[in-house]
Amino acid sequence: MSQNCHGEEYDVAVIGTGLVGTILAAILAAQGIKVVMVESGVHPRFAIGESIVPATGSFLRILALRYGVPEIKNLSNFTHIRRHVSSACGIKRSFTFVHHTPGREPDPEHTTQVLTARPPFGPDCHMFRQDVDAYMLAIAVRYGARLFQNTRITGLERSGPGWRIETQRGPRIAARYLVDGSGARSFLADHFGLRETPTGLQTHSRSLFTHMVGVKPYERSRGAVVAEQLASPPSQGTLHHIFDGGWLWVIPFDNHAHATNPLCSVGLQLDPRRFPRDEGEAPGDEFRDFLSRFPGIASQFEGATAIRDWVATDRLQYSSTTAFGDGFCLLPHAAGFVDPLYSSGLATSLSTVNSLAWRLIKALRDDDLSAGRFAYVNHWLLSDLRHVDRMVAGSYSSFQDFELWNAWFRVFATGAILWNFGLIKAYIDYLAKRDPAVFAVLEEAPNRGALASDLPQNMETFSAAAAEMEAVLAGRKSKSEAAGAIFDQVSRSTFLPPHFKLANPAHRVISIFRPGSVLRLLRWSRTHAPREVSKTYFDFPLKPLLSEVLAEHSQKLARMVSSLR
Repeated sequence: MSQNCHGEEYDVAVIGTGLVGTILAAILAAQGIKVVMVESGVHPRFAIGESIVPATGSFLRILALRYGVPEIKNLSNFTHIRRHVSSACGIKRSFTFVHHTPGREPDPEHTTQVLTARPPFGPDCHMFRQDVDAYMLAIAVRYGARLFQNTRITGLERSGPGWRIETQRGPRIAARYLVDGSGARSFLADHFGLRETPTGLQTHSRSLFTHMVGVKPYERSRGAVVAEQLASPPSQGTLHHIFDGGWLWVIPFDNHAHATNPLCSVGLQLDPRRFPRDEGEAPGDEFRDFLSRFPGIASQFEGATAIRDWVATDRLQYSSTTAFGDGFCLLPHAAGFVDPLYSSGLATSLSTVNSLAWRLIKALRDDDLSAGRFAYVNHWLLSDLRHVDRMVAGSYSSFQDFELWNAWFRVFATGAILWNFGLIKAYIDYLAKRDPAVFAVLEEAPNRGALASDLPQNMETFSAAAAEMEAVLAGRKSKSEAAGAIFDQVSRSTFLPPHFKLANPAHRVISIFRPGSVLRLLRWSRTHAPREVSKTYFDFPLKPLLSEVLAEHSQKLARMVSSLR
């Protein structure tokens, strides 16, 4: 490592060591790039963003293959995380939503559920972030990235074509390029004045969150009758209690036979225009006051205790005018944030890493780190932020009435299904061809946007549904009329197979990964699907997929045999 009067010299300095920043640092270091990570805190540490979705796992597998860092795949599902990373994580087999009205027990039929990925891609996972983040940090260091923890940045200035970073302790750090992964308190966003004030994002929410012990599985509380309507127990996945003006997450880490972690992540999101924050009320007291209004939720928390101080935030939403400048960039959560709903933040961040990493490697080798080299990444990072915002804002509007939510739920599910299948197809195509060029398709239309926001047919449905929500808020339509119109729009779409039953209001559990459903999907894609939709999302070779399934089951069998010896 060379030194001069300015201190140690690196190609890239990553500010902040959250999960996405360390994944990027590991990728760059594995490609021979000199990387330094600068962290104001110390690992292991508390972090939220614990629930992964199928798209998250797909991006992790793609990054591992594309950039030659196989350890990243160890984060892609529950089985791999438990085997290679930590036994403190939870299993996630579903996304469950239970609708509540103040002062009343929930209607057992006011539920919706999406069953998530199955082997070889699933089950999905509840990440115990202090373990997962520490693991990925160690991987980045093992590949050669330098780490300075407990090191606060105090100054930044241009130094020739690069930058000189002043720190409270330790040496001055010289770097050619800066990556900010420090989240809401982004050093670079503040330094360059990039924040939009006020933000143009539509969603309004604030949050209270902590880790607790003693949270009952919902099916073992008074929610047992509700749970009977579902295909998978709510405790086997991420549970969302939704109500007019907000929602509550319940993310258990102790929900499987081999669990070693008794904790449960709990977070309450409230629209501050409906539920303004009382600065004089302690967050724990506010949470208890909330439970007193919702008996169908309160029963799950009887006897539960927070094991760390509650964190209370003001409005969560923030955004930036740009995420890239000459010689620097902001990773997605440094550039902007919407809301934890749908757990899409990690997936959209990994999408950015996928399109940023190869460009940054090439730009460093070309010695051209101008913002124009990354215009594509900047466009889609900001586009994804805006689309997720519209999706979440529509969801908050729909929470006022179950019929309306049941309709909007189909709009979300449609985008999530298409997004993940596009990623699965790219992954399987790579397994078939072993050609990294396969992954270039993810940066071509209609693959580019989160939640299929680059597919015109899907966006036609989404825009029509969003217009119905706006009509309800403006008083031009009743909630029932808007819900009916959204279901009509979904029923007219031709880009998902009829056996998913998305247009049927009574079909409230969506399962797409069961073997029979996948086979019907593939048959539909070859006979009735629009050609562009089939080619983009569903027309993948079966042989490598079956090989992945067999490999997963062979490893499981081998472990079972070994345990008997």
